[in-house]
Amino acid sequence: MEFERNPEVLQVKSFIRWTACLLFLGAATVLIGMWQLRARDAMAEWDPDAARKAAKPIPIRTVKVSARDFDETVGGTVVTMPAQSATVTIPPRSGQVIDREVLAVNCVEGGVVQKGQVIATFLPRLFEHTVKQREAAVRQTKLTLDAYRGLTTSKAITKLQVAEAEVNAETAELELALAKRDLELCSMISPIDGVVQELNVVPQMRVGNGAVVAVIHQLDPIYIQMDYPMERLDSLQVGQAAEIELDAFSQETFEGKVIRIAPVVSTKTRVVPITLEVANPDNRIKAGISGFARVKCMKSGATAIPSVAVIKKQRKAMVFCVEGDRAKIREIQTGETVGTGEVEVLKGLNIGDEVVIYGHDSLNENDLVNGDWRKWTRRGEGRVARASVTGF
Repeated sequence: MEFERNPEVLQVKSFIRWTACLLFLGAATVLIGMWQLRARDAMAEWDPDAARKAAKPIPIRTVKVSARDFDETVGGTVVTMPAQSATVTIPPRSGQVIDREVLAVNCVEGGVVQKGQVIATFLPRLFEHTVKQREAAVRQTKLTLDAYRGLTTSKAITKLQVAEAEVNAETAELELALAKRDLELCSMISPIDGVVQELNVVPQMRVGNGAVVAVIHQLDPIYIQMDYPMERLDSLQVGQAAEIELDAFSQETFEGKVIRIAPVVSTKTRVVPITLEVANPDNRIKAGISGFARVKCMKSGATAIPSVAVIKKQRKAMVFCVEGDRAKIREIQTGETVGTGEVEVLKGLNIGDEVVIYGHDSLNENDLVNGDWRKWTRRGEGRVARASVTGF
């Protein structure tokens, strides 16, 4: 107890404590200074503004532009239309019969008819009489012609009279053929398989020449006209598959194919009409239905880059490219989105160009950059490991 109360001993202990505190504070100050230096270096390597001030490269990640083939889907509005249509009319008469009387009608509006099926029949009596009259005229002209030819040997008739007899015989045969055609047309038949849209006759009705008896549309297969964008014509071909969604069948998707491409592009709408063919059993799909179609195309030799690389400013699209060790901004023209997270580049980039996909949002024109992302990511991992060992 007396030893501990000795002033000299207490003085020595106090000196040791103060010395230890000073040494600890000094060591802490040195470590804090080292941490600050490391943090400053790290900021210069990772922070774009700090790196720019320190004239050090800004870490970025890039991809190279390459040509490749990819599938694309091009959409457009559509409207359904008949595969073909037929208007059944009464042709001009060849005889004296002015009107036809309808005897029977064998179909209804909206009904289905087959090719060759009789739609309506007319009373044939007057046409049968016309045929008999024309047959008699043919026999008479032939007899006259034979008689004239027999008289030529005795020179009792001239060659001109013989020629007139030949013309009369040919005319009579032509009129007979027309009369037989009129008789055949007493049964009006459907020229196509389809659905009757219009039926303009009823039994005992009298109709004149040129009257429309019926209008028929073929709906199986049904055709679909699509407005295809002009910018995608390079990837369009006959036979390509298409998916169609129609407003009247919201829960269904129909499969079709391209069968025809119009030769003229509309300069106002910048679209080209194309025709799709869709199977339509039982005529479920009617003509005049609107909808939307997607045509599946294969585009070869095209360029696409990750969409994250594109910088949008107003109506312009730009990317940062690496030239040497500097960042250069380029304006590009983009197309449709292809695949997942990719966009097609139509203009502004060449095969082999190096495009920035990470760090481009903080770059300026002509910035010094470091595209060796594997190196600077490992360097960052090493710094984290050292910091964990030192406690900082």
